[in-house]
Amino acid sequence: MYRNIPLAGLILWMLLLGACGPDTIFLRPGLDTPDQHVKNGLSLLSCGKIDAAHTEFLHAKRLNGAFAPAYVGIALVQGHRGDITGGFETLRQARQLAITQKEIGTVDQGVEQLRAMQLETGK
Repeated sequence: MYRNIPLAGLILWMLLLGACGPDTIFLRPGLDTPDQHVKNGLSLLSCGKIDAAHTEFLHAKRLNGAFAPAYVGIALVQGHRGDITGGFETLRQARQLAITQKEIGTVDQGVEQLRAMQLETGK
């Protein structure tokens, strides 16, 4: 009976050692998509966090260089920073990349928003 005590102690020590390890990190690959980064960027842009939004749009573009909504987001950031002309140039690139009707609609919305910014600033 006393021979099993060291074995039980060793097992208990191993269980405690394993329980003190780092937490498991679950990656959510569904959150690292160009579409999700554009959504995050638009949300940040609506809160006035222009630099953070720009980072999200650039990350979306890095994930998929032909993702037109990322270019629309970048154009809106340019508009918020006062570079309306640069924004329209970026939207021209977005229009060339837009394939689906949804993407074309997103580009059209971006054009409308930049035109509104242009009217506000008088440039």
